[in-house]
Amino acid sequence: MDSASGAPFLRVTGPGGEPLPWVVVRAPVVTRAQHVRLNQLADEGCRFVGATSHLGFPGAGFRDERDYGLLCEGWLHCFRDPDRFLPPNGPRALVSESDFTDPRRVDPYRLGPYRLGSHRCGPHRAGPRPAPRGLPPELVADVVHVSGAEPWRQRAKNWPLGARCLGRVAGETGLRVLVVDAPPGADPRPGVRLTGPLEWPLLLAVIAAARCLFVPAVLDASPRVLAEALCLDVPVVVNRAILGGWQYVNPFTGVFFDGVDDVVPAVLEAVGTAARPRTWFMAHHGPARAGARVLRLLRGLDPSLPALSHVLLAPDRDVPERAAPGTR
Repeated sequence: MDSASGAPFLRVTGPGGEPLPWVVVRAPVVTRAQHVRLNQLADEGCRFVGATSHLGFPGAGFRDERDYGLLCEGWLHCFRDPDRFLPPNGPRALVSESDFTDPRRVDPYRLGPYRLGSHRCGPHRAGPRPAPRGLPPELVADVVHVSGAEPWRQRAKNWPLGARCLGRVAGETGLRVLVVDAPPGADPRPGVRLTGPLEWPLLLAVIAAARCLFVPAVLDASPRVLAEALCLDVPVVVNRAILGGWQYVNPFTGVFFDGVDDVVPAVLEAVGTAARPRTWFMAHHGPARAGARVLRLLRGLDPSLPALSHVLLAPDRDVPERAAPGTR
């Protein structure tokens, strides 16, 4: 998830939004305002767990000088090898923020003015997909990659590899390729169209019209766009070395690739094979399923939590502050 652009804290709430005494630390606490807010949350009586939502945080080279092993009592992580990145203490659960993506909100047939014109039954089929109504023709493509203008996004999205791979895909397959939020100064390549950032509803429509989403990232720890593509019933082609999101890739959802040499067969497999990405995601993820896994971890640390089916994660400032102990 693009956590570097927002606050490092998420509040844990019940299903109805009621605040609970837990806060998720999802990125390094680096600014003065963030340090002040951390102290405020501690004064309110909150306890903390960590989440691996920003690059390789909390691994060496991806954090500030704070000892997050002391601050955070447990970890929600995305790693194949968590010992490489996480402090040794506390319970762990394989849960990413992107697991909370809600298929009811990210639905190819509920995209507002851009929704698909007719319901498609059964698995994703090979061949061009129907474009959502109202989608500009220049934004319709077979292969879509979402990059980023800021340097940290280019690092997270692995634009240098992405540019080489997409040029080869366009040149060798004839598939239409579109790069959304292309880096400034990106070199145009034959068959690859570049566009700027898109508003979220339009971005979803662009992905929904594609035959696959291309994800060359390595340092992306919680790629929400990957989960959104699956909810939109779009297969994914994902770098095998990605830190987070690897758990979404299987025969029902997409294909791994290793580099420029095997990207073309990977893309052709993804666009040419029937798949059920939306059905698979709904069966394994979403707010209720992800929230139940988080609740199990928290209940092991805090048996006093109320009886709930699951918890949710909300932006810090969207949740009313809890009264500090001993106050009303």
